[in-house]
Amino acid sequence: MCLPAFAPLGAALLGTTGTAAAGGTLAAATGTMSILGPIAQGMLSFGAQAQQARAQAEAQKRASIAENARYMAQISATRQQQAADALRVAQEVQQANRASMEAMARKQVAAGAAGISPESASYLAEMRDLERQVAEHSFAFEQRQALADQSYELKARDLGLQTQQNFININRPIDQPDFLGTALTSALGSLESYSKAKNRQLTIEAQAKGTPRPKV
Repeated sequence: MCLPAFAPLGAALLGTTGTAAAGGTLAAATGTMSILGPIAQGMLSFGAQAQQARAQAEAQKRASIAENARYMAQISATRQQQAADALRVAQEVQQANRASMEAMARKQVAAGAAGISPESASYLAEMRDLERQVAEHSFAFEQRQALADQSYELKARDLGLQTQQNFININRPIDQPDFLGTALTSALGSLESYSKAKNRQLTIEAQAKGTPRPKV
């Protein structure tokens, strides 16, 4: 049995000597275990707190990396879609301009074939009408592209704000190991255990002497 091995330390802590000590070897060892128990428990608690803090920090690091990758992927997809829409609008504008130029060329050919002077009022009215249509189409395309760009910018901003909030939620403060609190709790536990062990030891000594047990 291993408890008697703690008897010398128990005797030193509890003040047991002589015959009474021989009769209270088991009580002394038990008292020593009661005193050392809270200290050991405190050390285990502190170690568990430190391990939990490290695990939480590592989890936050991984989550932050994943969140950043998610944001980069979404913002990249958004910008690619914005560029694709801008290219499509530019192509539509180019096609509209080419169509208007072809229409003007046909008007000129038709007017020349019909003997209509380029300075005539009817010819000039038709050309101005074509130019007006081209300008209206160009303006409509530009407005559509401006609204699309604004929408993409708002989406990008929302993505950034959401990611920022996600980072805040991920990287909340980590509870650090409370060394002072753990040490104080362990010390108070040891003092309480010492008092109880001392009372048990005095009881054994009193019983060995056949006298009433003094109060501690």
